[in-house]
Amino acid sequence: MANNNNYWRGVLMVLGTTMLWGAMGPIAKLISAHGVSQVTVMCYRSLFVTVVVGGWLLAVKGKKAFCPGRRMFVFYSLLGLFSLVFNATGNMLSCVYLTIPQALIIHYTYPLVTMAGSMLVTHEKPTLMQVIAGLCIVAGLYIGFDFVHGGPGAISTAGVLWGVLSVFGISGQTLISRRISKTEKPDAVLQLFFSYLVGGVILVVGKSILTGWSDAALVTPRIFALMQYPAVAGSLLAFLLFYSALKYIPAPTVSLITSLEIVFALVLTPLLLRQVPSSHELAGCAIILAAVAITTVGNAKKAAKAS
Repeated sequence: MANNNNYWRGVLMVLGTTMLWGAMGPIAKLISAHGVSQVTVMCYRSLFVTVVVGGWLLAVKGKKAFCPGRRMFVFYSLLGLFSLVFNATGNMLSCVYLTIPQALIIHYTYPLVTMAGSMLVTHEKPTLMQVIAGLCIVAGLYIGFDFVHGGPGAISTAGVLWGVLSVFGISGQTLISRRISKTEKPDAVLQLFFSYLVGGVILVVGKSILTGWSDAALVTPRIFALMQYPAVAGSLLAFLLFYSALKYIPAPTVSLITSLEIVFALVLTPLLLRQVPSSHELAGCAIILAAVAITTVGNAKKAAKAS
């Protein structure tokens, strides 16, 4: 029974992450429409999380919390590169160049990448049901982009490339965090702090060298208010739940459940952007939703038998 309870605890944590991430794409479009770069938003997110979480660590655990050891610091630094620089930044920028459903459909091919990587990185072999679910996600991708009728027509190459970078990032992030959970005793709060500290430094230095900060002058009180959602909900709360969930359930399962972000995004996009998804985008997302539901219930039954 304990194993089954842990499984559902992990599932609920991932669902919480997924709900919080669902509004990220529409909000990214709202911010970018006013000329503010998503990299600037990401830099603010990293600063916010680093200061808030760092302050909490100092108050509760003292200075020793900032000395995790060389091995764990390397793991946490890799998390910063994959989660903040590759995944979060790539995902937000893909949402700017593509429609929200297109960006999410590309993004959620990552369960297949995670399944392939899990055999090498965490030595967790995907179940047959997970593989089938992953293939259904590819079918959802095919239908969602309307390749049945020749494809979506003109599509932003930059948006696709940012989406691919995001897939690479979230797969690496998921596998690294799961690997830490299997071999060490990680602290989700420390993972969050160090990943945002290291990732934030990389983003700030990169933006300062490559593009500068002229867009920061366009941040109005309204835009600054919008920037609080990705900082508080999309980063602080969502990633605490995400890293905690990986203590209880395997990386392939986590990657499949987070595909449900599509559902929340489809609900919020018409409300925030007044853009109604097309019929083929809805059909593609429905296939992905069905695949996730089937494999999640199947894994729950397996966990119950194991207990």
